[in-house]
Amino acid sequence: MSFYNVTDKYIEDKELGRKGGYRGILSRKDLKSEISAAVFAATPPEVLKPIVTSKGVHLILVEEILQPELNDQLRFQIWSELLGEWVTIKLSQL
Repeated sequence: MSFYNVTDKYIEDKELGRKGGYRGILSRKDLKSEISAAVFAATPPEVLKPIVTSKGVHLILVEEILQPELNDQLRFQIWSELLGEWVTIKLSQL
């Protein structure tokens, strides 16, 4: 049975099942820690063994792991987020 057939048959969300369970490009922070650890340890293309969480059993096909590129725009975004968090912490301490 192919990965697509399994998703079509067993995923409760029928639309997601018809898409083969495809959820798009996800970052590490989009995933639960137990799932991200397995995904980012995979050697694509790889079907991971089932992962059990409080939400159920997850079957995951890792097609590709995209390596991040730190350009000026991303550097500024990260800097802005960190600065915003720092300001929030400092304001809460007043």
